[in-house]
Amino acid sequence: MHDSDSPKQSGPTAEPTAWWAHAAVRVGSYAGSLAIVLYGTIASYRIMTGPEPLARRHRDFYEFFSGAEALVKGTDVFAAGDLGYIYPPLLATLLMPLVRLGLEGAAFVWLIINMFMLAYAAWLGGWTVASRLGVPKAAPIVTFIGLALLADKLFGDMKMQQSNILMLTCWVIGMWGLGRHWLISGLALGFGFSIKYLPIVALPYFAVRGRLRHVAGLIAGVAFWAMIPAAFIGWQMNTDLWRGATSGLIHAGDGGWQTEAGRARVMNTREYGISITTAIVRTADSIGQPKLGMPIAAMLMGATFLAAWWVYRRNQQPMWLGRWGGGEEARWPVLLVEWTGLIVAALAFSPQTNSRHLVHAMPLGFLIGAVIITGKSHTTRRLGIAAAAIWWLGMVLPPSIPSLQDAVWVWRRASGSCICMIIAWLMTANAVLRDWNQTRKIDPNFLPSKIDAEKSVTVNNAIPQTPIALAM
Repeated sequence: MHDSDSPKQSGPTAEPTAWWAHAAVRVGSYAGSLAIVLYGTIASYRIMTGPEPLARRHRDFYEFFSGAEALVKGTDVFAAGDLGYIYPPLLATLLMPLVRLGLEGAAFVWLIINMFMLAYAAWLGGWTVASRLGVPKAAPIVTFIGLALLADKLFGDMKMQQSNILMLTCWVIGMWGLGRHWLISGLALGFGFSIKYLPIVALPYFAVRGRLRHVAGLIAGVAFWAMIPAAFIGWQMNTDLWRGATSGLIHAGDGGWQTEAGRARVMNTREYGISITTAIVRTADSIGQPKLGMPIAAMLMGATFLAAWWVYRRNQQPMWLGRWGGGEEARWPVLLVEWTGLIVAALAFSPQTNSRHLVHAMPLGFLIGAVIITGKSHTTRRLGIAAAAIWWLGMVLPPSIPSLQDAVWVWRRASGSCICMIIAWLMTANAVLRDWNQTRKIDPNFLPSKIDAEKSVTVNNAIPQTPIALAM
């Protein structure tokens, strides 16, 4: 545990309590977090009760509701609404009880659910990061920093009445369950997969780390939530909706919106996406070489991996050697780095990513907040501040004002936000691993397992002298 989190001692040797652990700071941080949540809720409610047509007032929830209404009426789910319902059947099925409330009543319930989910995800995410780094009393301010960094995207998502806060909650519960709560983690991530597919990236991660229980939990979670709708709409309908949702996603890059009956009308990713993959594909199309897009995007993903490997190496943290099985549960600083990196990479390279999806990456905001507030050296704290500045500026600049709309458009099409997010994660990873490396040198008992502790002298002596071992 961090020194400043230890009980205060009496006498001349007692250390002062860290400023972020004082009750006033903790209460103020929670008040600030609550203010962000409430502001987003009120702003969304004002749009919902405005003078515009229903479809404009309720934005994406109008499509969700239309899909649920189509299930109730027995009509084509994917033909419902204006833009169209595009998800697997779970969300529409869960919203079916709200159909009897009408669109406005259901939208209000959805708003309240989003408000509570955001508050819960922020609290659990901040607490998980702070406590697993040994500074649980910093949780309130870590939570506030994470919310503040993503406030712009949060407000946009809540006003659009999207499902990204639901996805954030799944990611955060999955992060909390990285220790021994493999089944809860798997159920949460499986739920997220049944909404937007993206959490499936955790499956290969768990596999390569030898987290076999987490692999089983995620597979069970995916299967459980994929079958739940069948209990209410029947096996045939459930199967057809899954087929239509995945088919629409697969054909999203074909150009235009899909209008085939029984298929989700997924928007063309080349038109609106902000990911690195989308930017590269658009560039390749513009020069008449469309086949180059995906290979170049894959190379850039590989370059990101190599950059992460270099960060591990310079901080004497093995990326592969000894990284298997039960010992992973105690490597919490590394687990937090890798979990946030998994989310960042998934968003940065997914062809479907748009600006509101960046809400998923709030765990990175919590980790940045922990580095800024409780970093063990000036160097790590400066890295955290720089990471926060780069990421935040990447998301909010250029400002969305009429005179700069062309610049905003160029920045988004160039994937500026995602590139800044990757840079911020690499800097944060460097800071966290740097602190953990220093801690391990001072206290061998901090090592993740008894075997590591017994071999700590050998490992520490070998790594600086053996580049190959260091890289592993």
